[in-house]
Amino acid sequence: MDALETKFLREFLAVAHEGSIRRAADRLNVVPSAISRKIAEAEARLGVTLFERSSKGVALTEAGELLREHAQHMRDEQTYLLDQIGHFRDGRSQIVRIATGEGFAADLMENGLLGLTRAHPELRFVIDHAGTDELQRKVIEGESDIGIAYNPLMTEATRSLAHSRQSLCAIVPRNSPLAERTSVSLAEVLEHPVAMLNTGYAIRHLVGQAAADRGLALRVQVETASIPLLIRYVCAGVGVSFLPRFSATSQAERGDLAVLDIEETSLQQVSTHLMVRARRRLPRSVALVARHLAENMLAFRN
Repeated sequence: MDALETKFLREFLAVAHEGSIRRAADRLNVVPSAISRKIAEAEARLGVTLFERSSKGVALTEAGELLREHAQHMRDEQTYLLDQIGHFRDGRSQIVRIATGEGFAADLMENGLLGLTRAHPELRFVIDHAGTDELQRKVIEGESDIGIAYNPLMTEATRSLAHSRQSLCAIVPRNSPLAERTSVSLAEVLEHPVAMLNTGYAIRHLVGQAAADRGLALRVQVETASIPLLIRYVCAGVGVSFLPRFSATSQAERGDLAVLDIEETSLQQVSTHLMVRARRRLPRSVALVARHLAENMLAFRN
């Protein structure tokens, strides 16, 4: 059907992602009226409404959601084909896009990409840092091939290729009285000044819920989207924070801080996930990278 030709589907996905025809047009460097006309023509040909219009922008209808799923499938299949064809070219290079929480950065580089790039120099990577919700969206909407997340809310739109129990820990200064302990209660941790990731990250919700369940007050002194800043906050002796153990392994080994288990069931039953978009046929390069990361990153070792 002409209404579903490849260029239109690309523009349709941009509008669906941006929630605005104008922003999608700016992103694609085309005239907004051209995209608007194509959408109207497609709706007329298909006999359905694809977007609900309002003063705030546009939102997909149920029919539009079906078309988005089709458009993403077509894009995935094209990526798969180009990846397969690339294996027959000299000097081939495959790009794998990874969205990851910042707490996985050191583990990803030291235990994931270091060996992978040496064994497969033809691979290229685009890596984005994002909060849990945002990186999951990137995977679902096809902006990233692989997502590495801490305690994401798994849905039918994603598929987990690897997961591992990774408790949320207390990160405390090396000179803190708590540093001599191996485990502490949540109440003991919250007696100290606290720095935390913002609400775009699963960790904030996990600690907030655990504190509420215990009737404890969670007073955050510093809120940030930067894990290195949290670690510096603790190393400087200002206060405590909350991270999975693998996010602060190197600092703990150097004695810059201490990582303690928290005596709280809900914070011990947390998992990391290596995820891809559900029902996607993975290109060989993406499957290779996902398998290597699952087998070598500390985040996926029980």
